[in-house]
Amino acid sequence: MEPSIPDRRTGHTDHDTPQRGDHAGGERIGPYRVLATLDVPEHADDARRCLARDVRTGRAVVLTLPHAAFADDAGYRVRFRAEAENSRRLHGPWVAPVVDVAPPDAGLPWVAHGCFPALTLPAALAAHGGPFPEDTVRALGTALAETLAVAHANGLVHAGISPQALLLTRDGPRLTGYGLIRAATGSRPSTPHGSRPETSHTGRPVMGHGGQAGTPPEQRAGEPPRPYGDVYALGAVLAYAVTGRKDAGPAALPPGLREPIAACLSPDPAHRPQPAALAREFRSTTAPLSPGRMPHAVETALAEQAAHHPADTLPPQLTEPADHPLSAGPGPSRRSMAVTALTGAAGLALGIGGTALWRAVADDAPAPPKPLALRGVAPAPLWRRRIEAEIDGPPLLWGNSRLLVPGKGEVTAVRLRDGKKMWTRDNVWGVGDLSPLGGDLVLKGGIREFMALSARTGQVKWVERAYDGEKRPRFRYPLAADGRTLWFLARDQNQEKTATVVAYDLKTRKERWRTSVPGGFGGYDEHSAVLREDSLLLSNRSESGPNEPWTYLALGRRDGAKLWTRTYKGILAVADDPTEIVSGDLLITIASDVVSAHEISSGRRRWRFSCEDFVYTDGALHGRTLYVTDGDAVTYAIDVARGRLRWRRRAAVDAASPMSESETALSYSGRTVFQINASEVEALDAADGSLRWRFAPAADGASAGALSGSVLSVPGVALVRNDQAFYALPVD
Repeated sequence: MEPSIPDRRTGHTDHDTPQRGDHAGGERIGPYRVLATLDVPEHADDARRCLARDVRTGRAVVLTLPHAAFADDAGYRVRFRAEAENSRRLHGPWVAPVVDVAPPDAGLPWVAHGCFPALTLPAALAAHGGPFPEDTVRALGTALAETLAVAHANGLVHAGISPQALLLTRDGPRLTGYGLIRAATGSRPSTPHGSRPETSHTGRPVMGHGGQAGTPPEQRAGEPPRPYGDVYALGAVLAYAVTGRKDAGPAALPPGLREPIAACLSPDPAHRPQPAALAREFRSTTAPLSPGRMPHAVETALAEQAAHHPADTLPPQLTEPADHPLSAGPGPSRRSMAVTALTGAAGLALGIGGTALWRAVADDAPAPPKPLALRGVAPAPLWRRRIEAEIDGPPLLWGNSRLLVPGKGEVTAVRLRDGKKMWTRDNVWGVGDLSPLGGDLVLKGGIREFMALSARTGQVKWVERAYDGEKRPRFRYPLAADGRTLWFLARDQNQEKTATVVAYDLKTRKERWRTSVPGGFGGYDEHSAVLREDSLLLSNRSESGPNEPWTYLALGRRDGAKLWTRTYKGILAVADDPTEIVSGDLLITIASDVVSAHEISSGRRRWRFSCEDFVYTDGALHGRTLYVTDGDAVTYAIDVARGRLRWRRRAAVDAASPMSESETALSYSGRTVFQINASEVEALDAADGSLRWRFAPAADGASAGALSGSVLSVPGVALVRNDQAFYALPVD
């Protein structure tokens, strides 16, 4: 049933009969009594909004309720409430303050915003009698762009900007609707012990952003919400405000606004402006209008709405209802979210904590205030640091206190405590990744040399040029290091069938021993050897034939003696392209869709586990549990002692690109599993796979919002890399 048509001046409906979907005056929703709908016909396409009175305080609020098409979907109700809680993280003068959120056991979720009187943008245009003037739209654009700039800088994608999500009040615009697009996206629950998960709605039309006209083309194509989608939605809202039409093209826009709004609506996300630049553009008018100034007709309608619904005066003896205690104002709700089996969705657990980082890396620094934990809410980043130079290789964590980032010919050190840049060392060229040597030394390999840098100062401590391919075999890449010895691979220029493993004393900077090995055992990448207590294990992965089984060659750590060679049947060294993980005496390999374990000492296979789809991630091991994610975005927790499934969980939102770009990582404590795809990071409880939070970072330039890189962990903190930027998120 369509909501009743409000009076365009007051928002008052023409009847007071409570009906499901209408929310007419008198209906009770939680502790709120509905006064009137704010919806305008054919515009309430993302959610329903109404004015309501808090029976505990007499305060009038704007109540946002699920769209009728989703109101009966249990998974949607869970996501709707989680996004409502997450919206408390939005800050700024143009964000509608969250007063209250429905409790976990509410039959119908809702979020209450402290805005009264208020009109949605469609209702305000109706009160005005047509489109807004250009200076008013500039003021609205400034407010919205400033809000997005702050949100994106804190790793938040709004995913809910639409004409009806923008409220106009006597103090200026207020933005609501956070996360409505994500809430409407199909969610997949975790399923324990190998049972197949069921999916909730995935084929329903995309909602929000003012309908299809305001939905970014990449989102219509199936991508999840990203920062540049927010910019598109902002442009659609402004185009509607200045033309009164949802489908207005550039030709319909006034000349003074045509260029910035058309840029927002560019089909190519790379051509859309950054919110901060957009705000500057809107403020560049010679006679800027304060966002707090509304057209006279809108101010009149707001005054009439306030007069029509005067504030209630509660008797002093009134006590709050026992079943719904009064929220402590606009601050975060302290309720926890408990999801029963009836919801069909994953439980949401704590996502904030982590002051242990400061205790671990700064003895003299005061501990920051501990953030308030909210269930289902992604933690606010402790800091964000953008690296100006192009990143050239994986970053390296050193001593839980510094992040070393390699660039083109340089290395930058960032302090983990606060994201401050400590030093940059230029003229550091090479072809290899950064590798820890022990102490404060870090190895940077080159084509004919390798050098040791100080992680504390960036100073070049020494350079080794003896392994240049002339008198000695040429340095290729490191295999392993233990603080005293560096084992590296070297190869003579004309010898392809053999390679040399060198043990290099880091204190004396002299060679301890060298051993010639078959070329197939030359390793396939940096640190590809496995360092054990008495031996160095080299695999035949690099140059084996297509049908040769996986084989280990063991060299003695002290003298380089060839101790043994052992084959592990059932794993093809090249065709399967396996990933290896060593746990005690177990060799765990991940190849195609199979995870298997063999005893290193005997070669006997211990167990074999099959996933549903190809496994792209390397896997993350903590204690007796291995975590891997397959191409269908299902994460598995496998008991490595027996090869049995502990739990499995499918990602809440389909990835924007193939899962070949995915990763699986662990927090430092092992209590949180990170499932990383090209769009976002999902933090899962390692104990049962339940969803703790989801984080969609924002980046600059053409790759804005597309997650790249990995998640690195130190005590209490997870570092999320997105293009050139790093976010420090508190965990565990």
